[in-house]
Amino acid sequence: MAHEDMAVALGIARNTLEKHFQAELSVGAFKKRMEVLSAMHRAAKGGNVAAQKAYLQLTPKSSAPPLPAPAPDPKPGKKEQANAEAKTAAVGSDWETLLPSPSLRQ
Repeated sequence: MAHEDMAVALGIARNTLEKHFQAELSVGAFKKRMEVLSAMHRAAKGGNVAAQKAYLQLTPKSSAPPLPAPAPDPKPGKKEQANAEAKTAAVGSDWETLLPSPSLRQ
């Protein structure tokens, strides 16, 4: 029932209805819907095929949960990055001929 119609039926203004019956107006329709769904569920469980079909149309479709996103490759920390760069720091410089090859420095 619309708020305006309820106010007319009670003989009060719509603003008065909404001011004094805020909680009832906000949850009342949901409570009634839950009562109807519960009754439909009971009838469906009792073997009423029409109730079963109607109930299944009203309930949300379930699906498999989405697969988790692959973990990104962890970015090396500052120390790991510095160590990796230090192994090849001499390559392309004057030090390259003075230092042993990277495979021997480990």
